[in-house]
Amino acid sequence: MSQFLEEVYSLLIPFAGGKLMLPRLSVAEVMGYVRPRPVRGGPAWLLGFINWQGQEIPLVSFEGMCGRKIPERANRTRIAVTFTINEQLEPPVFAIMTQGYPYLVRVNPVVLSVETDQDFPADAPVLNRVRMANERPVIPDLEAIEEKLLEALPQRRKAESES
Repeated sequence: MSQFLEEVYSLLIPFAGGKLMLPRLSVAEVMGYVRPRPVRGGPAWLLGFINWQGQEIPLVSFEGMCGRKIPERANRTRIAVTFTINEQLEPPVFAIMTQGYPYLVRVNPVVLSVETDQDFPADAPVLNRVRMANERPVIPDLEAIEEKLLEALPQRRKAESES
């Protein structure tokens, strides 16, 4: 009797203090760092807007959203353009500043377990910290990030279509 093993290709994305783990299909593109256009009066974690495929999209600091110090740009800094879950932002993507090159991993139940030590504030956009081999990546809450962006940028809310 053969056993079916589900695997999810995921990206481990370096941030200051650890790595984020996102399904590969949730990341539209990883690109080099570009200086964002600042947002006046926005929260510190909202670094500004960048141009992506001819559209202005918000760039966020995951560290800042978790109440931590926002890291300075470095030589290895990259930007991960990520799809939203609820598609309420217009356009339905946002960018996360990374602290290194994301890399692809295969994740399955054999190599993954939930960590009991959750060292993030209750309002941090984190679903869970997991253990995977020698790594302890964080699974970000993309819905919570989208909601925080909608609160900070209400003009970016997708217009409701009238039926």
